[in-house]
Amino acid sequence: MDNFPKNEVLNEANFIFPDLEKERGEIERVAQKYSPQNPEAFVNTFYEKARQANLINLNEERWGALDNTDSFDIQHNGWEQVTEHINYTNKETGATRNWEDLKQKIEQGQELDAPIILNHAGEIHLVSGNTRLMVARALGKTPKVLVVEM
Repeated sequence: MDNFPKNEVLNEANFIFPDLEKERGEIERVAQKYSPQNPEAFVNTFYEKARQANLINLNEERWGALDNTDSFDIQHNGWEQVTEHINYTNKETGATRNWEDLKQKIEQGQELDAPIILNHAGEIHLVSGNTRLMVARALGKTPKVLVVEM
């Protein structure tokens, strides 16, 4: 993809191992999708696998394959795109995500919880961290993510 200046090296954002309990609602939502007959067992297995997983850099191939995010399509410095996506999501969910705060934290090198990705039955599904991914993409940063293999 040709979103980024050719001579610019993508820098890593300062993502750390996520607080899984803060993402519990998102994990439960994913459990309903992938295991509606037994979501509790899915959540338990997810936590077990997540605790054993390591953070990795989100490469272009995996980022482009994520099935439930438009973050890969954000252009370098595409703040208008980020704003449109966040406003739409906030309207749909009633949430109040603030991408400007995330942008500032990433630019300052502050630690942020890494987005979480589920690799399950041939699908690569974003569990949490869509706004973090959009902001990292617009900044030209390579995010670290937690990939949970199930």
